[in-house]
Amino acid sequence: MNLKDLEYFQRLVHDKSFTKVAKAFHVSQPTVTYAVKRLEKELGTELILRDQSHRSIIITKAGMVLSKHVSNMLKELSVAIREIDRLKEETVAFGLPPIIGNYYFPKLSSFLFKNDLMEHVNLIDGGSKDLYMLLKRGKIDMALLGSTEPIRDPELYSELLIKKNFTIIVSPEHPLAQRKSVAFSELEHESFVLLNEHYVHPVAFEKFSQQAHFEPKIIYQSSNLNILKGMIREQVGIGFLVELAINTDDHLISIPIEDQPQPDFLISLVQRDNLLQSNYRNQISRIVREFSNVEKASQILE
Repeated sequence: MNLKDLEYFQRLVHDKSFTKVAKAFHVSQPTVTYAVKRLEKELGTELILRDQSHRSIIITKAGMVLSKHVSNMLKELSVAIREIDRLKEETVAFGLPPIIGNYYFPKLSSFLFKNDLMEHVNLIDGGSKDLYMLLKRGKIDMALLGSTEPIRDPELYSELLIKKNFTIIVSPEHPLAQRKSVAFSELEHESFVLLNEHYVHPVAFEKFSQQAHFEPKIIYQSSNLNILKGMIREQVGIGFLVELAINTDDHLISIPIEDQPQPDFLISLVQRDNLLQSNYRNQISRIVREFSNVEKASQILE
């Protein structure tokens, strides 16, 4: 079965026009016609129904079944090509969400430099949900991802490294700033500024809301963490962030949430589960594990 024939057919399913497919691939219309006929002959069934003018076509049930599998085949082929190209480049595309990156990467980078690996790391920034999709499409090799549940995906290999807590963030001038902890139900009349759907925070926020049996007032959502911190400082609203998102330079107050049980912020090393693992990828994975073990040991001592 010819790969190019499958590509022509897949585009034909989408465009429903031999002329459009021929133009897209810069070939003659008969080339596309013969490709479909070859597929039909090999499979022993009609894939499309044509009118006499070829102005409209109908994809048969067999054609739709083939299209579904061809879509997966072409996607996997594209992923394989990207992974092989990165093997040649001797670099590892490493996804790092801003919150996890800001907290951990300055420390992690010292481990990478000591092992002469930093020059082989290509950092890709994005929210955990976005980076997860890049992993699925083979556009990055590995990532440190945040989630509220363990990441289970047959195409990916995930290792849980560290657990953190979600907290309420307020300005030092806010009435809650002196509190040692707060129940989520006490926040029913507060206005929230939150990270948006590119992050895992909305998922955890929804779980707290359901447990507290009220619908919080969300007045603004953004993917820009610095903007949200500024709004919290100005008391436009209060925030909901994982504890490691806040440092002393932010001049904000982080308040633990009392509710039990509550979702954890899980940080996992996630990689594509395949055989094309370069030596650098294996070394970087090892360094990340060593670093996380050191971090966990330091937390125990604290």
